[in-house]
Amino acid sequence: QRVVEASSKHGRCVEPADLDFARSGRPNSIRTTRFTFANWLPKSLFVQFKRSANIYFFCVSVLVCLEFSPVQWSSTVLPFAGVLLWTALKDLYEDLRRKRDDDAENLRCCYRWDFARKKFSAIRWCDLLCGDIVVCLQDEAVPADMLVMHAPGGEAFISTVNLDGETNLKERRAANALSAATDGLGTEVDEIRGSRRVGTSPRSRARGNELILARAGLTASLLLEQGVQAELAAPQASLAKMDGWLRLLTPTEKVAEALKLHEVDIPCALSYENFVPRGCVLRNVPYIVAMAAYVGGDTKTRLNCAPTEAKISNMQVYLNQCVRALVVALACFCFWGGIFAELDGSMHPSTWPSSWPSFLVRLIVYWIILYHVVPISLYVAFEIFKLILGFKINSDPQMVDPVTGMSALARTADLVEEMGQVNFLFSDKTGTLTENEMVFARACVHGTDLGDFVPGSGGPSRPPPGVQEARRILAGQSMDDLHDAVRWLYLCMATCHTARVEGPTGGDNRHVYSGSSPDEVAFLESADAVGITFRSRRRLAGRSGWELRLAVPSRPEHVPSEHSNTGGGEPGLAVFEVLAEIPFTSERKRMTVVCRHEGELHVISKGADNVMQALCARAFSHADQEYLGSYSRLGLRTLVFASKRITPEAFQGWRAKWTAAESSAEGREEAMAAVAAELEHSLNLAGISAIEDKLQAGVPEAIVTIKAAGIRFWVLTGDKTETAVEIVRACRLFTEDMRLASLVNCTGVDHALELLEAARCVLTDGDSSSSSGGGLVLDGTFVTAALASKEASAGLYDLALRSRACVCCRLSPQQKRKLVELVREHDSTSITMAVGDGANDVSMIQGAHVGIGIRGKEGCQAVQASDVAISQFRFLVPLLLCHGRRAYRRVAVFLCYMLYKHVALATGDAIWAHQCSRRFYGQIAYPEWLNASFPALLTGLPVLVALSFDEDLPDSTVLAHPELYTEGITRMHFNPRVLAIWLMTAVWHGAIAWLVPSIAVGSDTWEAHLAPAYAPRDFWAASCISFLLVVTLINFRLWLHTHSPLSGPTLAVFAQSFSTLLLVLFILGHTSVGIAMQPQIEGLPTTLFSESRSLAVLLLTPLVFSLDIAFAYANAALRPTPLDIVRQRQAASRRDGSVGTAASQGSPKVADAPDPSLRR
Repeated sequence: QRVVEASSKHGRCVEPADLDFARSGRPNSIRTTRFTFANWLPKSLFVQFKRSANIYFFCVSVLVCLEFSPVQWSSTVLPFAGVLLWTALKDLYEDLRRKRDDDAENLRCCYRWDFARKKFSAIRWCDLLCGDIVVCLQDEAVPADMLVMHAPGGEAFISTVNLDGETNLKERRAANALSAATDGLGTEVDEIRGSRRVGTSPRSRARGNELILARAGLTASLLLEQGVQAELAAPQASLAKMDGWLRLLTPTEKVAEALKLHEVDIPCALSYENFVPRGCVLRNVPYIVAMAAYVGGDTKTRLNCAPTEAKISNMQVYLNQCVRALVVALACFCFWGGIFAELDGSMHPSTWPSSWPSFLVRLIVYWIILYHVVPISLYVAFEIFKLILGFKINSDPQMVDPVTGMSALARTADLVEEMGQVNFLFSDKTGTLTENEMVFARACVHGTDLGDFVPGSGGPSRPPPGVQEARRILAGQSMDDLHDAVRWLYLCMATCHTARVEGPTGGDNRHVYSGSSPDEVAFLESADAVGITFRSRRRLAGRSGWELRLAVPSRPEHVPSEHSNTGGGEPGLAVFEVLAEIPFTSERKRMTVVCRHEGELHVISKGADNVMQALCARAFSHADQEYLGSYSRLGLRTLVFASKRITPEAFQGWRAKWTAAESSAEGREEAMAAVAAELEHSLNLAGISAIEDKLQAGVPEAIVTIKAAGIRFWVLTGDKTETAVEIVRACRLFTEDMRLASLVNCTGVDHALELLEAARCVLTDGDSSSSSGGGLVLDGTFVTAALASKEASAGLYDLALRSRACVCCRLSPQQKRKLVELVREHDSTSITMAVGDGANDVSMIQGAHVGIGIRGKEGCQAVQASDVAISQFRFLVPLLLCHGRRAYRRVAVFLCYMLYKHVALATGDAIWAHQCSRRFYGQIAYPEWLNASFPALLTGLPVLVALSFDEDLPDSTVLAHPELYTEGITRMHFNPRVLAIWLMTAVWHGAIAWLVPSIAVGSDTWEAHLAPAYAPRDFWAASCISFLLVVTLINFRLWLHTHSPLSGPTLAVFAQSFSTLLLVLFILGHTSVGIAMQPQIEGLPTTLFSESRSLAVLLLTPLVFSLDIAFAYANAALRPTPLDIVRQRQAASRRDGSVGTAASQGSPKVADAPDPSLRR
């Protein structure tokens, strides 16, 4: 906590005082860099050595420096140092970019009150201190979390799109005490706006800024005379939580009278409405005067920059397990070699230390010889490979939004392969499957439906029937006694909201409404259409309330009413004074306002029907219940309006409790909820509204394709059950012939178990061992009970496996996440994906293996928390079927190949240990510098290029055959069987590549008293031939596993690999530098390609690869994968001369828009 005081007598004071000394006296400076130039390399290395693989290679690098090492230290240490340096330079480059961004932020300018000169002066953001008085100008960013002290007109509007992505403006105001103190202060807002409007010259803007600073100086002087003291709570990350209290220590007599007039209590409670967070932009007001409350690292933007827990893909986990298994196998072989060397009594070189146990030395020697079985470039290459796959997602034109032009964005490339293995897909409904563009559709008043309000339903040039009927009733042309009821319903719609109005604008002279909820905009537009128009909103000085002005039609003379008329024959003006507001939350599911109209106090509430029914004095009539059900069956969202009158005495007593709850130091939210419940009861139903939210283009077709791919699809929503079921039917998630099991209205755990058993019978038709393609319908009551019992949660997961689709209704955000976690807990191998567009989907997105954020109208919180961002739901189809499926296959082949090629190379060393004349003597099989060039120069680039550009099928064919996706669901390309085949093939290829040259060309003679440099020349000739064969065979193996083997990039990269191999051989054997590095093979390369025996071995040995080709073709014929089947169909079509492709034989491609009949 902190106390900030600013007064004209004492200046600025802050407690605790050390807040001013943070960050070397610049507490508002931002530093996101990880390093300084002095500690960059040490800290980067420290971070790198947190990875176990780097510790492993560091230990090996130390071992090769020992005097008895069989290899040159430089052949191991230099490549490892290169990997570390490359990563360190990458870290430095990223840090320099962060520093550039930090400087751009810290060196921005703002205006701070100079207590000595008594005027505002320009300073840099980094020099701002807690408690400083600042002027923030229109269309400029705010330098810290500021406490609003004054805003011209009593209100300010901010854009928080940089923080939460929401495009609607948020209203902010000064605290009641400060608002009362500045009430009546002249501002001449129009003059200031005119001098700074967009398009004016810089000189005019400068004059406008001078005028602002002058008037802001007067305001600041007035406020500082009062001695402003703010007691602020500790910094919190939540944007909606900023609490505190404000006091005026030395109020003048005039200000004291104003406080008494406006009934402002001191101390005055502060809430988030009084604060402006750092980074937001001031809109629609020329300036505000504010106090810096939180600076630097205490601001909301910095507190929300904490990194979330990183997700690790299942393939990464499997890779780590494989690496550990290889290390264990290496240790076993080293023990094997050491033990047999001791039993054989083999002598050892004189360089071995006599004080060391010979068994330990032999163990170390064999570890050095075979350490490369774990690829030194494995993790670096893996990261680069995933970055390439992520770039392919970002650059895919079929996922570019035609409206905004925004493409898909892989925010992290670490999870691309998991998008090809999804078992369960959890999706939000509103804004994800639908457009989140609300249209007022229906209204029911006193059990009477007013008709259809959807534009166009009455004809091309006529108002909708519902609008015509409402106008007729309000004009007194209806015989039904509905005038007052309809009028009051629309007055409730026009007052119970937080929306803003601009206008009238445009040729039709209509008002433009904007708000945080599209529901509110739909209500106001409908009210405007029938003649009740929300015209303005004005902040009340010294209060947290508003004055709303509505244009209302005059009341017909023959229509009696208990309400007095507000106008004559022309439309009149109705004034509502909003005295208190209880905001909407996802937990409360309702909003309430208390307003004064024509001398009477009204409590007006709107909310979900299941919540509002419990708050009404009387149960809904049978007709109201019928219309609620019928609206839901139409797929419409229903909201209920209710109201009651209260006496001024009752309101004063309640407001005192509400003010005390707002000022609570602990349990503030609970206290406010309890006080709100004291008011929200015994309401009278005003009417039922229904809103239509249309499906996004292509949603039904996308869901059909996703289901056909074998993915279980769950829709999680907070809507009414009937509404959600109709929506998913329109989405074609549920079909007419699908068996549905409903688990709703649960009363407890025992009831949940009964519902589960009944649902199991429905889905299996009495056969408990069978499964079906049925669907489930759940609600929040059942989910709560099921998750509370292990038996019930296990039963729910069992039902999830027996069904293909599910819709869950009336769920809270945390219940959404718990359902995702339910799958992860019961099957750690299942991959979950969550799709959402709003802040209430963030927990679900973060809880899933892969989170997809859709850029919608509810801000970008979901996008910021996601792993991949897309603009429309239908883009999931190419993301999963094209990119996800290919990424899984590519990553699987990549990992298998990386392990395969190093095991193949190590096989030669293992055989040589048994083969040489003095067995287990501890000498290398291949020249060490050829070994060093093997991971990156010779075999690293081919796998990256060949797999990155490998295309198995055209996108159109893939989208027409969603069954191809089952390869990832069944883990067809990476499993113990597949990995075992790759490793056995590695041993086979490594053995052939070593034994054939060794027998045909080489020698097993190795004189123990000679150094390796003088080993028989035939041995090194056979060793070089064997190395050439290893590289040839593993390249052929990679080529065999590509589906576009004759593409330009594939052929080019293999040509590069072979040419690089020949170049390295030439350098090592025929240049002075190479001979110094590898003297054993001096002059050998030309000899290898000139002797007939060597050439015969080089040319004939690769023919054994024909066995691999035969095995691959036999496997494709006898055990074809879905991909093999589709490719065989394509090949048959081409052989038959068919004009069409396999794509024409499958289902149609996902369309851009659904059938018009499915829009509802």
